[in-house]
Amino acid sequence: VDGNSVTAVEVEPNEEKTVSVNVQPPPSVKEGTYTIPIQAFNNNTSAENELEVVITGTYSLELTTPNELLSTEITAGDERTVDLQLRNTGTSALENIDMSGQAPMQWDITFEPSTVEKLEAGETATVKAQIKADSKALAGDYVTQITASAAEAEDSQNFRITVETPVLWGWIGVLIILAVIGGIYYLFRVYGRR
Repeated sequence: VDGNSVTAVEVEPNEEKTVSVNVQPPPSVKEGTYTIPIQAFNNNTSAENELEVVITGTYSLELTTPNELLSTEITAGDERTVDLQLRNTGTSALENIDMSGQAPMQWDITFEPSTVEKLEAGETATVKAQIKADSKALAGDYVTQITASAAEAEDSQNFRITVETPVLWGWIGVLIILAVIGGIYYLFRVYGRR
C-alpha cells in the first residue's frame, strides 16, 4: 500500500484497498509450482486465499577439467585425449549441450560424446576431447578454444597446448652433429699433416 511495507491495513465499511505481496525465493530453490497461503483477519472476521508461484529456475553451465588444469602437452602429429567436465551450476536441467572447438589450422578436435543430452541441476558430466596436432607444427604453445553450449547457457575455455618435437628428430639431429664432427676429424687426420 502506497509503496510502504505494512503488516496491518485499515479498511472502512464498503471500501477496497489493494495490498501487494512481494515473494522472494531463496537462491537454491528448485523449479516448480509453489502455493503461498495469504490470510487477512481482524477481531470479528477473517479471509484466506492462496497464491500460486511458478519458479522457472536459473540456467548456468561451467566447463572445466577434473583437476581444473587448462593445459596439456602433445607431440607434433600425435593425438592427446583431454577429459573435460561439465557442471550444471544452475537450478534447472540443461538439455542438448553441444561441444565444439576452435583449434589451430591443420589440427583436428573431436568430442565423445559430441552432445550431452541432459544434465540435471547440480550434476556433472564427463566429455573426452581428442586433439590431434598438425604433423608440421613447430615446437611452442598453441591455444585451442573449447565451448559447451545449450539453448539457455554456455561456457568457453582456452586450453594452452604445448607442442614438443618428436624424439626421433632429436636423435636425427644428434646423429647429424656426430657425423659432421666425425667428418671433420677424418679430414684433419688425412690432410692435416701434409
